[in-house]
Amino acid sequence: MKRRANPLFLVIGIIFSLMSVFILVKMLRFKQPDQNVSSFSMKQSASVINEADTPAILPAKQLAEDVPKPDGEDDLWMTFGGLDLLDQQVGFTFSMRCADDEPVEIPPIDIIPWYPGVFEDGKFGVGKDLAVAWEHLGYEGLWIHSGWDFWLERSPATNLQYFLETNALNEVQPLESMEARLNECLLGSEVKVYSQALSRQGRVTAAVRIPSGQVEELSRHTMDLAPYLASTYPESGFAELDPDVLLVYFCGRAALDEITNPDADYWTQTRYIIAISPVE
Repeated sequence: MKRRANPLFLVIGIIFSLMSVFILVKMLRFKQPDQNVSSFSMKQSASVINEADTPAILPAKQLAEDVPKPDGEDDLWMTFGGLDLLDQQVGFTFSMRCADDEPVEIPPIDIIPWYPGVFEDGKFGVGKDLAVAWEHLGYEGLWIHSGWDFWLERSPATNLQYFLETNALNEVQPLESMEARLNECLLGSEVKVYSQALSRQGRVTAAVRIPSGQVEELSRHTMDLAPYLASTYPESGFAELDPDVLLVYFCGRAALDEITNPDADYWTQTRYIIAISPVE
C-alpha cells in the first residue's frame, strides 16, 4: 500500500520555488535597463550620439576641463545658494501654500552627474535614493524618479507626486484638481534644500505638468528645455527664470479623466517640471 505524501513537504517545496523565482527576477531587474526612465532622458542620451558636435548635454563640470577659466573664477556647478549638491546627500522640504497642507518631503538623496549610459546601466533605477544632475544653456537640473516599482520600492519624489495627484485616501484625482494643486499649492511654496551640514531656502517659481499627449514633443527639446517650456507654456513661469534656478524633473500618472498612453506605464504617463529659486 502506498503512503500518502506529507503535505508539509509540498508546502515547503512551493515556498522555496517562490523564493527562487523572487531572487531570480530581482537579479534580472538590476541587469536590465530601467524601464521607467522617461522618454525625455532616453532621447537625451540618443541626442549625444546623433549630435556629436553638440557638447552642451555634458555636465558643466566635465566641460570645464576643456574651457579656460579666468584667474580666480570658480568652476563649481550643481550648487544651490552656495550649497554643493554633489558633495553629500541632499533633501527637500516643501511648505505648501494651501491651508492645512502638511510639508512634503523629498528625502535625502545622492546626486550623481550625468554620464553616457547612466539610464541604461541600472545606476539610476526606480526605488534608488538618488538623482541625476544635468546642465544645458546655463540651467542646472535633476532627474528624480517617482512612484513605486514591482517590488514596492518607493522612489524619492513619490511624496511630491502623491501630493499633486491624489486626495487624502490616495485616490487619483481629475485633471482640474491636479492643476489646482500644482498652481495654487506648489507654485510659490517655500522649499528648504538641505544636507547634513547646511540648508538653504528656496521658492518654487515655475511649475508645469506636461500631459501625456505632449510628452513626445517634450522629449525632442533636450537641449533647449527652459526656452521650450517658456514658449510652449507661457503661463508656467519659465519665461522669467532666475539664473540660479534649480530645475526638478519627475514623472506622473494620468488624471482620472485623461486618456492614458498605452505605450507608457502607469507611473510615466506625464511629466512634472518645477523650478526652485534660491531665496536670500
